[in-house]
Amino acid sequence: MDYKKLISKIKSVRDYKKTPVSAEILDELKHFYENGKKLIDNIEIEVFIKNKDEVFDCLEGIAGYKENMIKAPHYIVILSDEKDYYIENTGYIGQNIMLKAYELGVGSCWITFNDGDKIKKNLMIDSEKKLTALIALGYDDNKTKTFNDTDVKGYNPSKADIKKVEDNVSYRLDIEEIVFMNKWENRATTDELSSRGLLDAFNYARLAPSTLNRQPWRFILDDDLVVLAIRCDENINNYEDKIDTGIVMLYFEVIVDSTLLDITWVMGKTKEEFKIPKDYTIVGYSNI
Repeated sequence: MDYKKLISKIKSVRDYKKTPVSAEILDELKHFYENGKKLIDNIEIEVFIKNKDEVFDCLEGIAGYKENMIKAPHYIVILSDEKDYYIENTGYIGQNIMLKAYELGVGSCWITFNDGDKIKKNLMIDSEKKLTALIALGYDDNKTKTFNDTDVKGYNPSKADIKKVEDNVSYRLDIEEIVFMNKWENRATTDELSSRGLLDAFNYARLAPSTLNRQPWRFILDDDLVVLAIRCDENINNYEDKIDTGIVMLYFEVIVDSTLLDITWVMGKTKEEFKIPKDYTIVGYSNI
């Protein structure tokens, strides 16, 4: 996969054509997620692709922004063992599947839900695993409204309700605003990051989607250690915050893997606290 191209171009799709995705493409997606990477290897997951007739009417009124269910020809359902960082793991896996779908010409978007157990019951899913993601899947009908920063002020949609359509580059913080060298607020320069071979990784990580496009992530580069801190915002629920964390970890990792070396994220805090502000928390780190 050409992750740089996919990350730059992917968009969240809310309106879908009725045309179903071909069995060949669905099989390729299935092969991808069955053999795909995880953020945390020891968390068991189950992934299903279901058709509209199996899902839409069953979830109308209980899933989607303000319970307005998104109508799509297919849906991806992700279930997970309930272990530490299992939601971040779902964000990582789900977004990777969505990137693969986009490579195959298929659109997708995350769907908001509040009661995973009720969704499992309505979909007649017999599993002890937690429902951690519901993703719409299908061909883009090109009707979704485009939002910019002005549009979303005071508005609290799910990721499924915001669509960036040009190139997924607009409305992003500069690298100097999200990457620090050795200590908090010691802003990294593009020259410093380029000399370390990490400029591309941070550049594409900043394109990760986030709820309300709030871009809550900050990185600290301390010698050979990359530390990820996430801002805790009162109007963002815990689930969305953790999904966003998994996505930005995916984006950073796949670009480093493709340009420098294979890395692995370690979840949790570091010994050094780096004097980060009280509204941020360290969620993981990796050795470069």
